[in-house]
Amino acid sequence: MPVYKVMEEMPHEELLNWAMYFRKRPIGYREDQRTFMLLQAQGYKGTAESLFPTLKLLKEGIPTEEQALPKGVFLAKMKAAVGGDGSDWKPIW
Repeated sequence: MPVYKVMEEMPHEELLNWAMYFRKRPIGYREDQRTFMLLQAQGYKGTAESLFPTLKLLKEGIPTEEQALPKGVFLAKMKAAVGGDGSDWKPIW
């Protein structure tokens, strides 16, 4: 979706919810987790949080599904899409 459409259609509250979601689930945390698991396999003894700030944020407070999943018009449209996952959202980790 182009930025100008988002600015026209997305309510301010939904935008804030997306910002909160990405604060709690920072972009790149999955890659950092995979990298840490590879390091462990090679004998690294430290903690993931000491190497990756994204994983430190996750450990400080993993939100429940209800807190993590934003709500709003855009998300409702995504769920209603053909082949969408409806309300069966589950984390993949």
